[in-house]
Amino acid sequence: MKQSKKIALSGMFAALQTVLLCLGGVMWVLCYTAPMICGLIMIILRDSAGTKYALTVYAVCSIIAVLFIPDKECALTYIFFFGYYAIIRDKFEKMPKAVSLLLKFLLYNITIAASQIILVYVFAIPFENELGRWTIPVFAVLFNIVFALYELLFPRVVTLYFSKYKSRVDKLLK
Repeated sequence: MKQSKKIALSGMFAALQTVLLCLGGVMWVLCYTAPMICGLIMIILRDSAGTKYALTVYAVCSIIAVLFIPDKECALTYIFFFGYYAIIRDKFEKMPKAVSLLLKFLLYNITIAASQIILVYVFAIPFENELGRWTIPVFAVLFNIVFALYELLFPRVVTLYFSKYKSRVDKLLK
């Protein structure tokens, strides 16, 4: 693929991810799913244009998210984890399965905790609700369940893309 097509494709994917993140900022239910969907979109971009272009789109969308997305939790979830995870996930798959799974969950928990700390202390978003002191443990357990499901579905989505949609995408990009 020519470099001009890769740049145009990257711009389109950056725009698509920006729109999805804006929807995540407007609709509460998409606050966490929009960054996950954006991460899955990176599979197509990384395959079609390459890792360099995918990382560039991640950087551009991260800057746009911080500046313009109204829901900072949605933006930071994308920036701290889901925006780049699809790009680097292959590095984990080369390791032994137990080590890979442990490192994935460790990375996820550290980045989500860091994003929540930034939300509370930098953006002054209150973290208190009706659960009181149980908020953080419940939040951690639920987010780990969500990540486990994401991790379970990720290879299936990749397989689906390569088996059904890759040939269609390649035809569109010629």
